[in-house]
Amino acid sequence: MLPFRSRSNEHPEGPVPIKRRVFSLPSLVSLALAGAFLFFLVTRFGVDPGAAWSLVKDSNPWYLVLAVLVHYTTFLFRGARWRILLRNAQGEGSAVPGVLYCSQLVLLGWFANSVAWFRLGDAYRAYLYRDEMGASFSRTIGTLLADRMLDAILVVLLLLAAVPFLLGGGEIVTWTVLGTAVALVFTLTAVFLVLRLAKGRALRILPGWLAERYQRLQEGAVGSFRQLPPVIILGMLGWLSEVGRLYLVAHALNLGLGIPLVIFIALANSLLTLVPTPGGIGAVESGVAGLLVRLSSLSVNAAAALVLVDRSITYVSVIIVGALLFVLRQAIPQWSHPKHLEVGFEGTIPSGQEPGPEV
Repeated sequence: MLPFRSRSNEHPEGPVPIKRRVFSLPSLVSLALAGAFLFFLVTRFGVDPGAAWSLVKDSNPWYLVLAVLVHYTTFLFRGARWRILLRNAQGEGSAVPGVLYCSQLVLLGWFANSVAWFRLGDAYRAYLYRDEMGASFSRTIGTLLADRMLDAILVVLLLLAAVPFLLGGGEIVTWTVLGTAVALVFTLTAVFLVLRLAKGRALRILPGWLAERYQRLQEGAVGSFRQLPPVIILGMLGWLSEVGRLYLVAHALNLGLGIPLVIFIALANSLLTLVPTPGGIGAVESGVAGLLVRLSSLSVNAAAALVLVDRSITYVSVIIVGALLFVLRQAIPQWSHPKHLEVGFEGTIPSGQEPGPEV
């Protein structure tokens, strides 16, 4: 059974100040890059800032508020899905934290991706879970690999549903995006096959300490694939939240985009964030604007307005909300203790057990 771990003695010198985390040199460089890429977007596509801003000012604020709310439901769906994956990997009877706790860590992972290079959000999420739950870091990374695998498969399925309706506008572009998603699925499938088929050989030839970590990684990744129906449903709901957000943003701006195009752009947006800049800065803005102009009748200024508003929700607001959550977790220990977030909590807390985290 997985015991909970007290945080009282983890940082005897006190928590790292938020200024050192958020306002560090990499974060400031990220902000500078955001400004530089916005300048690139304006100059590269010939955007008229005044015209684009006029569209933003005339948008329906109620639809924008609803878009923000819908966007943040994705963290609940993804947190609930990850919780099931954790329970699958750890085995029945293990203590697994609630949905709200898991959703917190998902949001903090997105926050880390938004301010750090090379998409370190998943590693940060695994670190927090290990640090606060005393869990195995390697096994937790395995559940995140399964999480990414399921996401990639759902992205391909949704793209396959949307692409046939877009072929009249830009065949090469649409097939390139679909091909990227399919390549990602094949890559992750290859990783899973290696983890599963090479287990026996790896455990024989690897040093003991590394073999132990390999086994836990394999257990986390392969063991996550149980109870697939609820996992798939929650994953689909998470993606539909992102599609719904973009649809509401387009509706607020009176752009009238069709559902297939909205699905395609939302998923392409997600794929573009794989670029290892903080939050996919540069690739997302220019890529989404270019796709909108190529695949629809939108003007450059309308596409820029949509990108500006949508990125304010998916990038800027995640930084603000994530930083606030980070501060609250540091200031209020209960926010980062799973015992106080018992939505869907299973298992019991063994008394008097405070082991260090596993690797």
